Amino acid sequence: MHTIMSHEHIGKLLESDQFPAAVKGYLRTEYESLQSALHYDEEQPYSMETHGYNMAVLESKDGNENLLVGTRGLDLLNSTPEYVEVVELPDGVCMYRACLMPDNECFLLIYALRGALRLELEQWFAEQSECLAKEDFE
Repeated sequence: MHTIMSHEHIGKLLESDQFPAAVKGYLRTEYESLQSALHYDEEQPYSMETHGYNMAVLESKDGNENLLVGTRGLDLLNSTPEYVEVVELPDGVCMYRACLMPDNECFLLIYALRGALRLELEQWFAEQSECLAKEDFE
């Protein structure tokens, strides 16, 4: 799992080979949009956490992605998201984008490639985004 809260974190993600270019471009745009919306003042180092936001990108087949320990100890499979959607990117890439509010002071944005997660997480994302087809998980 990649946690993104600063320029350094997004830079490391963009340099990695773990995600397709379309995903990295989308995540960079998401990060920059939040930075702009939160009225970033360039005189001080920018941290999303200071503004109550966290971004987490789940890695393919990671065994611990349902326990987001680095982001307030949230158990994803037993949580109720604000929303989950499927984002269609270039080159036929689809990813889930979920927003959770674990408490009144934090928004957690979770991103995951569709079809790259363990079965129970894939089912959770599909059910929450209302994109579940019965034959998808038989």
